[in-house]
Amino acid sequence: MLHRSVLALAAMLSLAAPAVGQEMRTQAQAPASKPSLIVAIAVDQFSADLFSQYRATFNGGLKRLAQGVVFPQGYQSHAATETCPGHATILTGVRPGRSGIIANYWIDQSIAREDKRVYCAEDPAVPGSSSKSYMVSLKRLRAETLGDRMKATDPASRVIALSGKDRAAVMMGGHRTDQIWWWGPKGFATFTGLTTTPTVDRVNTEALATLSAESAPLPLPAHCAALDHPVAVTAIASVGNGRFARKTGDLGAFRSSPALDQVTLDLADALLDDQALGRRGHVDLLAISLSATDYVGHAYGTSGTEMCIQIAQL
Repeated sequence: MLHRSVLALAAMLSLAAPAVGQEMRTQAQAPASKPSLIVAIAVDQFSADLFSQYRATFNGGLKRLAQGVVFPQGYQSHAATETCPGHATILTGVRPGRSGIIANYWIDQSIAREDKRVYCAEDPAVPGSSSKSYMVSLKRLRAETLGDRMKATDPASRVIALSGKDRAAVMMGGHRTDQIWWWGPKGFATFTGLTTTPTVDRVNTEALATLSAESAPLPLPAHCAALDHPVAVTAIASVGNGRFARKTGDLGAFRSSPALDQVTLDLADALLDDQALGRRGHVDLLAISLSATDYVGHAYGTSGTEMCIQIAQL
């Protein structure tokens, strides 16, 4: 779910906003220069509440972004704040009614199969497809993304999108991407029929090695100590005081932890070098959606040590 995460777009825009302001002030003196690389970053479920709660603790990339233009009370003018419609809006600039991505799932009585529930990133016409077992597709996205328009203007521009979720990667990337990658059960995957690359294979090997190893609890930042209170959810399990200790091969725990964002950024970093993004004389786009905050929020809630550690790691 992309709760009120126009903030994610604000964080992305803060990269460009100071430059835009400077351009407006100096337009009469010098022409604006083109960027060489656009990096669009979305953080799934990074709500205005979380941003405000932890803003004073930011000491890395989020601190730098927060020194730009920030809209902590941004208004999202469409009702569905789920991952798919939110990500479809970020780089198309249009509402779900125009993009065709109205929710993560919806009912379509016109399709022939018995399962009338449609997943936003599937093609229901594929034989054997269902809302739970599908081939990832962009058929439902009717709008052009920023990457699509860049490729139409300059086919040599490179557009790469990646995420911890298939729907986030494809909706930010669009129809004309050079590469799209999302995290799956066996590492990063792409559209059926396409092969991986040596760079992705290397990142996947390292990521799966991390997954196969037991993970010790992460350090608890000092500002998280006050949130360390267990809340019983079953007779044998609680949330609110977790620190992401993980048993060998626990894919669910891996996904609902800062480790998912780490491997996503590892792949982004590798592709940045492998594809020489921003260093070829063309304007390139790297779209990254970080999914762990959303998975952590759904698994553990937003008020305990789990989310506090996740934001600190982010």
